[in-house]
Amino acid sequence: MDIIKVILADDEPLIIKGLRKLINWEAMGLAIVGQAYDGNELLELIESSEPDIVISDISMPHRTGIEIIKELKQRNHPAKVIFISAYQEFSYARDAVTYGAVDYLVKPIVKQQLEDVLQGVLSSITKQQEEMKRKSKLQQLEKKSKHEELQDWLLQLTDGSLTPQSEGYKLLAAELRGPLNSVAILEIDQLADVPDRWSEKEGRLIEFAIGNIVQEIVVAANHGLAFLRNHKFIAVISHADLREAVAMTQDILDKIKLYLKLSVSAGVSGPADGTDKLEHAYREAEQALQLNYFLGRGKVIGYEAQESKQPFDKELYGMQMEVVRGLTSNAWQEALAALNKLLAIIRTGAYGNRTLAVSTCLSSVLFIVQEMTKSGVQLPGGAIDMHELQSRLGSCETFKLMQEEMVRAIEQIYSMVDVDSGNKDKILLSKIKQYIEEKYAEEITLESVAGIAFMNPYYFSSFFKKHTKQNFKQYVTEVRMKQAVRLLLHTDMMVYEIADQVGYNNARHFSDMFKKQFGRLPNDYRQERKKNE
Repeated sequence: MDIIKVILADDEPLIIKGLRKLINWEAMGLAIVGQAYDGNELLELIESSEPDIVISDISMPHRTGIEIIKELKQRNHPAKVIFISAYQEFSYARDAVTYGAVDYLVKPIVKQQLEDVLQGVLSSITKQQEEMKRKSKLQQLEKKSKHEELQDWLLQLTDGSLTPQSEGYKLLAAELRGPLNSVAILEIDQLADVPDRWSEKEGRLIEFAIGNIVQEIVVAANHGLAFLRNHKFIAVISHADLREAVAMTQDILDKIKLYLKLSVSAGVSGPADGTDKLEHAYREAEQALQLNYFLGRGKVIGYEAQESKQPFDKELYGMQMEVVRGLTSNAWQEALAALNKLLAIIRTGAYGNRTLAVSTCLSSVLFIVQEMTKSGVQLPGGAIDMHELQSRLGSCETFKLMQEEMVRAIEQIYSMVDVDSGNKDKILLSKIKQYIEEKYAEEITLESVAGIAFMNPYYFSSFFKKHTKQNFKQYVTEVRMKQAVRLLLHTDMMVYEIADQVGYNNARHFSDMFKKQFGRLPNDYRQERKKNE
C-alpha cells in the first residue's frame, strides 16, 4: 500500500505538536503532509495536498469542522475526516457522523484510542483501493474483450464473411467514424539473404512492439481500428481526405524505423465511403503492398488501378535476340545494354505481378541459352542450373535485386562462351588466384569464389582442378600456410595471432593443419628454422 497522507488541524499549536508526538506515524504507514490553524487554511491545504486523512478540531476559526466536512461532501472529496474536540455535546458527534466523519474523539486524546481509529481508517482505505483496482482491472478486461471482438469482426469483414445484418457489422460501422475509411496493410521487410533472422520468441516481441505503435497512432487516437493477420498489421483508418491516411501510415513507418530500427512497407487503399466497401478496400491495399517488389521496400505505396496490359512478346523477343547477338559476338557491353533494356521491358510488362516477372526472366535466360546453342556456341554441360537459377530469382525480394541476379547469370553465360577459351581461362584463373591472395585472411568458400567466376560450384571445382592440378581447398590451404611461415619467421606474433591473420578462427585447427603440411607444430617449426639460420 502507498504512503497515506495526513493533515492535522487545530487552532492551538500545542495540540498539533502533541498529536505529532503522540504516535509513531511512520510506523503505521502514515505521513503528515501539512497542518492548519483555521478553517480557511485547512480547506486550502486540502485542495493543494489531496490528503487521505484529515484530523481536525471541530471548533475552528473562520470555518467550523462541520462546515469543512459539508464542503468536502459537496465536492465528493474522498478524504476520511476524524474530529477532535473538548466539547462533549451529543449534537456535535451526531452532526459529524451525519456528514461523513469517521469518528469523534474527545480531548485530551488517548494514544490507544487514536491508534485504533486510524487502524480502522487504514483498513477502510485499503479496501477502497483494492475495490478500485478490481474495478479498473474489470474495465481493462472489458475493454480488451471489446477490442478483441472488434478485431475478429474486422477480420471477418475483410474476408467478406460479415453480413450487414450482424451485430458486429453494426458496431464496426459505429466505431469507424469516417466520413471515409482506408485500409493500410503493413509488412516487415525481410532481407532476402537472411530469411530466418529472428527466433519465434523474438518475432513475437517485434510484432508486439510494432502493434503498440500502430495502436497508439491509430486506435488510441480514435482514428480507426487495427489487427494482426498472418504477420501483417492491418489498420482501418478513418479520414476526410486520403492524404490523412497516407500521412498517418507514414508516421507509423517512421516511428518503427526510429524506435525499432526496422524497415516496413505499407500498402494503402483508396477511400471507402461505407463499411460495405471495406472488403474491396482490403484487396486494394493488398495489391498496393505487392508493388513494393517493383517500387522498393520501406515505403508507403498507394493503390493504383492497373491498366490492362498490352502483349509485350514482340518487344521481348527482339531484345532477347539483341542479348544473344552481343554474347555470340564477344561484345559484352552491347550484350549488357540489351539486357538492361530487356529487363525494363519485363518490368513494365509484368508491373504489379511478381510471379510473371520472375517467370519471364527465367524463360528469357532459357531462350538466350537455346539461341546461343543454335548459333554454334559451345557451353560447358551443366554450366547453368536452371532449377538453381529459378530459386535464386524467386528469392529476390525486389525487382531491382532480381535484375542484379539476372545480370550475374548472363555474365556467367558470357564467361563460358567458347571464344579463344584458352586465353579466357588463363585470365579467369589469374583473377581467381589474385582474389585468394588478397582474401586468404577472410572466410573463403568454394561457393563464394565460384560466384566470382560466374560458375556453379560443381563446374568451378572441376575447372580449378583441371588448370591447377589441385583441388580448391588444398590450394587455399597452401596460400595460407605460405603466409603463416612468413609470419612465424619474420615476426614475434603468437601462434593464435598468426592463426587469426591467415584465416583460422581456431588456433588448434590451424596448428593441426600446419603440422599436416610441414610435419611439425608451428612453434617447433619456428625454433628449428631459427637454429639453422
